[in-house]
Amino acid sequence: MTISGALQTAITGLNGQSTAIGYISDNVANATTNGYKKVESRFATLVTQSSAQSNTHSPGGALNSPFFANNAQGAIQQVNSTTSIAVSGQGFIPVSKKTGTDSNTGLPTFEATSYFTRVGDFIQNEDGYLVNSSGYFLRGFSITEDATTGALTTSATATEVRVSNLLDSPVATTAVEYSANLPSNVLDSAGALPADLPASSIQVFDALGNAQTLELNWTRTAANSWDLTIDAANSTPSTYGPVTVTFGGTIGATTVTPGTISDMTTADGNITLVAAAAVGDDSSFDLAMDFGSGAQTVSIDFGSYGETIGTTQFAGTTLSLNDFSQNGVPRGNFKALAVDNNGQVTVTFDNGNVKPFYQIQLAKFRDPTELDRVDGNAFLETPGSGSPVLTQVGGSGVGSLVSAAIEQSNVDIAEEFSKMIVAQRAYSANARLITVADELLQETINIRR
Repeated sequence: MTISGALQTAITGLNGQSTAIGYISDNVANATTNGYKKVESRFATLVTQSSAQSNTHSPGGALNSPFFANNAQGAIQQVNSTTSIAVSGQGFIPVSKKTGTDSNTGLPTFEATSYFTRVGDFIQNEDGYLVNSSGYFLRGFSITEDATTGALTTSATATEVRVSNLLDSPVATTAVEYSANLPSNVLDSAGALPADLPASSIQVFDALGNAQTLELNWTRTAANSWDLTIDAANSTPSTYGPVTVTFGGTIGATTVTPGTISDMTTADGNITLVAAAAVGDDSSFDLAMDFGSGAQTVSIDFGSYGETIGTTQFAGTTLSLNDFSQNGVPRGNFKALAVDNNGQVTVTFDNGNVKPFYQIQLAKFRDPTELDRVDGNAFLETPGSGSPVLTQVGGSGVGSLVSAAIEQSNVDIAEEFSKMIVAQRAYSANARLITVADELLQETINIRR
């Protein structure tokens, strides 16, 4: 080992420790930055000549290279924002970067470059886009719903998530489920039949989302027979029936449970029904209606023939409505926007509907520590990281999403302070070695005097 070699080695030590202090300062500065991933020092020995066999060694020094802890999980914190998401696992959120504004539409234009982030504090901006605090736009696959079947279809390519649909179209009622018990003991005021029950009202919706009232008028005509007339004031026609409903007896050769429906008949051409063929068949009929917005078929289901599930006739003197439901909905106004744990961007409307508009997928990389960093805690793929593979939330290698949450920095302040103390002392020691080497060189120069 030579004095000049010691001097050069100590200089590499100073450079390495000063670099380490720089990494530590960056980490400490971003200790509260959402989604920040710390940078660690990785020291490697520089060897010029070293051989145990020849018993020689020349000082080489040390080189400090950064290690990017992009795959280290940060703590997850719950927040009030329903559009914020945190990744629990190795996945990254696909995002876009704005480049300008389209002069025709006034909407932003985006870079073709794909960006990825762990900063999930997205909020909706004035144009309906979901944007995080660093200005990156969330990307996802749009979801469309078939107006006839209700089936959902997801697009093949990702785009920036934008929710500008603030109204939910109304849905006309097509099916009504009605379950009640008709009193088997009811008589008129003279103690005879026929006996009318007070009308029971149900609500349905037309094609424009207007609420319409149907009044069901039950009349007991015999021991096990009832006539049902339906009044719909705003429909054409406005009166339907009567439908004769028979309880007990038989269906074909099968005796049904007393008090359950065995038959329904009608002569009204605006009512379509199918007679019972066996116990368990659906006891329902269709009404051909028009509330002024076009023809509308409403099916009223009383349950099953010969079974106690649905409408029955048991002891009592008043009608007992057990259940009523219908599948129509009025027009809905925007109420809330959320990203759920499955990565679906959904809108809740004030009519009770919750509809998905986008599906978020997460990107995984072969080696996320090799990703390039850019401003705003975003990342770019590199040859070392491998290309991104978009995977459904919860899929292999990407982890899960936590809704209404953000991922905090993965920096541990106590750990950084410990590393700072070590780096400071190592820097001082290397500086001292330079001083000693300089003094020794000075002594060598003085030999000539």
